[in-house]
Amino acid sequence: MTPTKQLGFKILEGNNVRIFGGAHLTSHPKEKRPISIKKPVHLVMRSHHAKGPRSFFRHDQKILALISKQGRRFGVKLYRYANGGNHLHMVILPESRRAFNAFIRSVTGLIARLVLGAQRGAPKELQFWERRPFTRIVEWGRDYRKVCAYLLQNTLEALGFSESRPRTGRHAPKISTA
Repeated sequence: MTPTKQLGFKILEGNNVRIFGGAHLTSHPKEKRPISIKKPVHLVMRSHHAKGPRSFFRHDQKILALISKQGRRFGVKLYRYANGGNHLHMVILPESRRAFNAFIRSVTGLIARLVLGAQRGAPKELQFWERRPFTRIVEWGRDYRKVCAYLLQNTLEALGFSESRPRTGRHAPKISTA
C-alpha cells in the first residue's frame, strides 16, 4: 500500500483568488474582495476625471497626507504610495476587513472632494472613480520587491523621466480593441 502524500494548508484556504476589482470586474461581484491581514495588498484607484487642473499631481502632498491620516485612523499601514496623475497606487496592510473597508470608503470620498473642490454633503454631479478599486494580495519577498519597483517605474513614467511601455504578464491590464 502506497502512503498518500499529505496536502498542504493552502487547500484549507478555499478559493485562492488574489485579484479583485478594476478591469477584472465585469459585473457585480459574487464574492467578497480577498483581503489579507498578514500579506500586503497592492491597491490601485483610477479616475478618468483626474486630468489637467484636476490631476492628482496638483494635490500630491495633500493626497498623501490624507491617505496617511486615514490609514492611522483605521489601522491600515501604508508601505508604498505612487501617484500616476490619473491613478494612485498603494501597498498597504490592513489590520482587518472592517479596517480596509472603512479606509477605502473614507479615502475615495475625501480624495474626490479634494480634487473636485466639493464640500461635504454637496450633490454628486458625476462619478469620479472609473471602477471599483483594484486590489491584489502580494507575497512577501520577490513579489513585494517587484510591486515596489513597479510603483517606482510607474511614477517615473508619469513624471516623464522614463518612456511608457506596455505592461505584460499575468497582472497586466486587459485592453479591449472594441
